[in-house]
Amino acid sequence: MVKCRNAAVAFKRLNGLICVYKPPCVAVRQVQHTIITNLCRDLNALPDRPLEKRVEITGATNERMEVKLVPNYADNPLVCGPRYLHEDFRCSWATHLGLFSSGVLLLGINDGTKLTYKINTARPTRAFKVHGQLGKATDTYFWNGKTVERATYGHVTREKIDRVVAHMQAAHQKTMFELSGLHMDSQTAYEMASQGPIRPANNKLPVIYGIKCVYYEPPKFTLEIQSVNEYDKYLWTLVHDLGVQLKTAAHCVGVQCIRQGKFDLSYALLRKHWQLEHIVENIHKCQQLLEDNEQLLTPTYAKLTA
Repeated sequence: MVKCRNAAVAFKRLNGLICVYKPPCVAVRQVQHTIITNLCRDLNALPDRPLEKRVEITGATNERMEVKLVPNYADNPLVCGPRYLHEDFRCSWATHLGLFSSGVLLLGINDGTKLTYKINTARPTRAFKVHGQLGKATDTYFWNGKTVERATYGHVTREKIDRVVAHMQAAHQKTMFELSGLHMDSQTAYEMASQGPIRPANNKLPVIYGIKCVYYEPPKFTLEIQSVNEYDKYLWTLVHDLGVQLKTAAHCVGVQCIRQGKFDLSYALLRKHWQLEHIVENIHKCQQLLEDNEQLLTPTYAKLTA
């Protein structure tokens, strides 16, 4: 772990991208506020530059006067306040996570805000684990909504879930090519797909690249979804639609982002590690990952024109 012995040197290192784990039911802005608060606390606790001094001239004016340096109390933190404040930091996220979602969240600190903008523009795919439960449907498609339907689920098997999610994945892939106006069996469609993952030109259009069931223990199940431009309510809707196609009812109980681009859970800092030394070390790790994978900022992919 990086040991910071001087506040000024440590502050200069706080320029880059960090990867944190956002807990559920915690807003992204609250995560930003907590991290910046902890950075200010840790920086103010480190040794800082020497206090400035002021020149003082004493003695009678009709005699030889004495010139000396005395402490300048206007530069004392006890008088002027802490050296590092919230206003000294800039912080932005690469891609937003909903209030009830948890998982990998990329934040840029100070000059790192330029990197979050580039990642947001590049729109790398994100992988989610979406946890659902059979037998009940709600008006919001999430566990905290009002129950609007109950149904049996004894007829649902793992094979049926795999068959339905495979059909859903094929339908989304077909939609990608339909939006481009190309036939899936055409040479142009093949050449477009060979350029890399197909991204929609509209950054508000969700696209699913992969979906599979990774856990099933009635009534609970977990889907692993790889997508771009998604948002929490859209993932909740997928769980609801899955229940409809299985001729039962289902609602979402949790959404966890496990990967964004090359950033996975192994890079994410837990809340207990949102401290200066861990953050400085994480900035270095993320910078190394970006240098080894330049395509994260300048990816190669085909865009849908529609």
